[in-house]
Amino acid sequence: MVCLVLAALLPVAARTGDEPGLLLNPADFARINALARAEPWAAALRDALVRRAEDWPTSHNIEYGLEKWEAPAEGGGWGGHYICPDDGARLTFEPGHNRCPRCAKDYHGWPYDYVIYTRRHGENALAVRDLGLAYRLTGNAAYAAKARAILAAYAAVYPTMPIRSHKGWPEIGSRSGGRVTSQTLNEADWVARLAFGYDLIRETLGETDRAWFERDLLRSASDVVARRERSLGNWTVRHNAAHLAVGLVLRDPALIELAVNAEYGFRDELRRGITAEGPWHEGSWGYHFYTMEPLFLLREMTARAGIPVPEAGSLKRMLDAPIAAMLPDGTLPNFNDSGFTALRAYARYFDMGYRIFGDARYLPFLRDSDRSLESLAWGTDHPGTTEPLEPISTLMAEAGIAVLRATGSDHTVAVKFGAHGGGHGHHDKLNFVSFAFGRMQAVDPGTQSYAYKTHKTWDKVTVSHNTVVIDETTQAESTGRVLEWHPGPTATAIRMEAGPVYPQARIERLLVHTAGYLLDVVEVALTDGATHRMDWIYHNNGRASSSLPLTPYAAFPVDHGYQHLAACRAAETPDAWDVTFLQATDGVRLQLVGGAGTTVVLGEGLGQDLTVPVPFAMARRTGAATRFIAVLEPFRGLSRLRGVRQVDPETVEISTDAGVDQVVVTAGRFQFSRTPPLPAP
Repeated sequence: MVCLVLAALLPVAARTGDEPGLLLNPADFARINALARAEPWAAALRDALVRRAEDWPTSHNIEYGLEKWEAPAEGGGWGGHYICPDDGARLTFEPGHNRCPRCAKDYHGWPYDYVIYTRRHGENALAVRDLGLAYRLTGNAAYAAKARAILAAYAAVYPTMPIRSHKGWPEIGSRSGGRVTSQTLNEADWVARLAFGYDLIRETLGETDRAWFERDLLRSASDVVARRERSLGNWTVRHNAAHLAVGLVLRDPALIELAVNAEYGFRDELRRGITAEGPWHEGSWGYHFYTMEPLFLLREMTARAGIPVPEAGSLKRMLDAPIAAMLPDGTLPNFNDSGFTALRAYARYFDMGYRIFGDARYLPFLRDSDRSLESLAWGTDHPGTTEPLEPISTLMAEAGIAVLRATGSDHTVAVKFGAHGGGHGHHDKLNFVSFAFGRMQAVDPGTQSYAYKTHKTWDKVTVSHNTVVIDETTQAESTGRVLEWHPGPTATAIRMEAGPVYPQARIERLLVHTAGYLLDVVEVALTDGATHRMDWIYHNNGRASSSLPLTPYAAFPVDHGYQHLAACRAAETPDAWDVTFLQATDGVRLQLVGGAGTTVVLGEGLGQDLTVPVPFAMARRTGAATRFIAVLEPFRGLSRLRGVRQVDPETVEISTDAGVDQVVVTAGRFQFSRTPPLPAP
């Protein structure tokens, strides 16, 4: 292994003089300038970069209300704390103020002002990088001098700054804390950008400055990052990027070995962190792309240094997976700790991916208006955009995701059944979301700031998702699995089991998707011989209404998320019942087959936007086993659903204007058949 690392160092050591080569080299700058002369989008990015270099630090001072530029005297705080503790709204900054846009309160001290310190520290590191880039693109030594001033300011204070964590104030010496930020996660980004910028201007520095910056800044920060224990996750990926950047700049074999070949190094993360179908193992599309950034930087650094990483081809799977899973509007389901992730926001990775892998499926995401500095630096010229392929239903069995689609319709259903997802997982096995008529219908709560109270009491619990709750408690962490997968031209079906989410229950769900509706069949069997409460719950955007004789309902507990269910009304019925969720011009009609002892509850829960409540419908039953059978029909104008009934223990019949569908729902015997309507007399 040592021989491998030493061999990998040879291309770095063989560089002539002090020319840069960590992420860009002189040939790259010539290419970028040529591209800017030929392409308006490239010229706009290059010119904006040079303008920022010219304006720095004046623009920085004005933005923060400073009389002169200076690095913050203290380390920063965690961005998750930059919220109003009363209503969860993200604060807005203006010099001297951290205001809530809803209640107008102004917050100061820890942690609020310290979040702004983190922001300033981060922008200073980006300034070193951008000033270095501007210097290389223009040859203007004044930009390199500005970058040197920032490096000197930090080298003078960094080794003496206390290591603090966001978990308490002042928590000194935390293994997860940083000196300029409150997390090694962010400290790693900070030092990686400094290393990149330093590499760009090193030739302008004297030996004294080089030794000073490398010892008291780059190596010192890498040592701080190395304090945190390593694991298979997005933290260690960012740590590896920092260690490799510093290791290559300092020509340190031990740091390079740690970043690339050690346990949880770059190669190990590629092997074990990326699932067989491509999604990052933490089960969140937000973290999928958050992790992709350092992975692609690691790929660029190792390739330029001549370090062999045969596993780097798995990055293609990371690009392919979100294309296979995206909703018709180009966003991804907000499962686990994630908001709605738009693929267009990550055009830079598809640009880099097209250069590396040459896959034309990436071209629709490469509009010039979405390009960034990364596109300018590491992308490539391409023949222009192409129309996206017609999407088909997709199963990612290892990742635990399936996306159900129908040709000629935007009705799409995404379901989650696999691994929990570690610390970013939600207790929502067999949960699904849906899309129709250009908007989200069935919804997932996604995530609020991790510091806000509802993140743990709502975002992560079971009742906030479209699944089944036993005894009004939250599911345990588990890994579910797919039992059957039947893709077809008219209907696609998936049968899943939840795994041991409740020790006394076995839960299976069959979803049958067509252009016109989703059939949902949930089987719950209790295995301890006792009677239990079973709640089937569904959340949909819009306004909910029903013809049931509903009356106020207050029988919910005050924990496990039930405390957030508001405006609740209920009715008891053994018969089939309907609820309509209406949005501006469309909606979803829910019809659930009747069952003895059913209590129907309608009310409101929380959404990703806490100012907009999301209505829910719940079917409550008590017993040792039950089968919930529901049809969810997206409609515009008039509903085409005529009825749903259980013909016999094996067969469900759905009647619509398109005909009568019969579905055999028994495990292992799935069948779908459609009888067209009779012609009009």
